[in-house]
Amino acid sequence: MELRELKTFQKVATLLSFNRAADVLHYAQSTVSAQIKALEDELGVPLFDRLGKQIVLTDSGEKLLKYSRRLLAIHEETYAEVKGRTELRGSLTIRIPQTIATYYLPPLLVKFHECYPRVRFEFLSCTVHPLAQELSAGTIDLAFLMTESVQAASLQSEVLGFEDLALVTHAGHPLAREPSVSFRDLQGQTLLYAKTDCDYPIRFQRMLAEEKIKLSTTLEFNSVEAVKQCVMAGLGITLMPAVAVRREVESGSLTILPLSDGPMEVAIFMIWHKDKWLSPTLDAFLETVKENFKGSK
Repeated sequence: MELRELKTFQKVATLLSFNRAADVLHYAQSTVSAQIKALEDELGVPLFDRLGKQIVLTDSGEKLLKYSRRLLAIHEETYAEVKGRTELRGSLTIRIPQTIATYYLPPLLVKFHECYPRVRFEFLSCTVHPLAQELSAGTIDLAFLMTESVQAASLQSEVLGFEDLALVTHAGHPLAREPSVSFRDLQGQTLLYAKTDCDYPIRFQRMLAEEKIKLSTTLEFNSVEAVKQCVMAGLGITLMPAVAVRREVESGSLTILPLSDGPMEVAIFMIWHKDKWLSPTLDAFLETVKENFKGSK
């Protein structure tokens, strides 16, 4: 069992696509297929079920994915310790909300890239529910969440700061003319939210439901920018981090509704698996993140 075959298997198992894995690894698809077949022949079991044009991991494939993460982490640790840590390389796969990726990540990445230009990144949209499984399996190395708390015994988390949440609508909305707005005033309104920005919109809807406040409808998007554009066009109301709407509010395109129920905020968490080996690359990135967020609210 060769390391390059395990790396190829891991990428195919993560992407569930031979074509995409070949593109990422800069291999011909035939090379990827040959390496997976070599692994299957050596182990004597199929690692993937081919379902038409789709593939899924078999039970044996799931087990190999778990162990391949450990083996490749040990290889990376050995390489780093023996060769030294002066030049970091490798890749990190990170789940991150769009708001953090857009408004916090760029200066952080510039700083990190200046020191470690050979490190590669893959950033994925935010998700909440399978996060513990992904971190445990090693499908992702690190995650960021905007939420109230992180409760999973297998996870290590650190609060980086807090972000104000703003209830926002377009300037012509009737509620925009009110000196203050309560949650009760949202009865019958249309709420827009971005599901790629973590779970605070879902928690907000749950809170409204507990108060027996019925919305007219909710519209779910994959893009924070799409939500803002639709609200500016007059479609309804949204709840999102204040940093994401600062420019639009300053220009008058959007209006923050003054809540009589008090301000709202959400914590920014950085999360990793408690048993994960912190490679020099991941450790350096964690420290860069902490330094960049130092002084945040």
